[in-house]
Amino acid sequence: MLGRKKILLVIPARSGSKGLKNKNLKKIFGRTLVERAIFVAKKTKLIDLIAVSTDSKKIQQQAKQLGVWCEKLRPKKISGDFSKTSDALKHVIENTESNFDYIIELQPTYVFRKSNTLIKLIKSLIYSKNDSIITVELIENTSHPDFVIKKINKNIKFKKSATKFNRHNLSTYFKPVGVALMSKLKHFLKYDDIFSGKKMIYVIKDKKELHDINNSNDLEIARNLK
Repeated sequence: MLGRKKILLVIPARSGSKGLKNKNLKKIFGRTLVERAIFVAKKTKLIDLIAVSTDSKKIQQQAKQLGVWCEKLRPKKISGDFSKTSDALKHVIENTESNFDYIIELQPTYVFRKSNTLIKLIKSLIYSKNDSIITVELIENTSHPDFVIKKINKNIKFKKSATKFNRHNLSTYFKPVGVALMSKLKHFLKYDDIFSGKKMIYVIKDKKELHDINNSNDLEIARNLK
């Protein structure tokens, strides 16, 4: 709890994964992806309830051993490749006490997120007049909407000549990353979207924190990062 605001944090960790089988049970430095997410959430000391949403009995067992909520498995109908994460979050809300003020989504694939990052993100939203916050990464290369070249049949199309632009004239753009997402609970339920209402961003600058595990190559890189 921060002040009088109650916070629910949900770690969505289904069993299925196309890019890497049993991804959320893979280990990085002795802990599974799910365990690492749980430890970061606990370390913040600001969360009223940490919950894991999963359809896996193995992940459920891990969650319970670490003392976090995972009383009900996620139904198969909301656990497929095309299922919405918002449905997983709502399943947790429906099966726990519902008097939370905020909800946080913590994807377990960002294995190097720092508890201090999560603390700062939480405080940034609660002490603002906004309704939601999402972590983002600055786009630093020239793959920019003004200069992207598209192939249409055998021809190409672009807005401006790639030979006539100055890097200093590029606009600042960001892309969303799933290090953490947070919203007022009432806005999430109203819009069925955790990034809703009056929005704000939190820029992640540490490249290591931005490492996202989706396939075996990502996993191998993570195991060699120090």
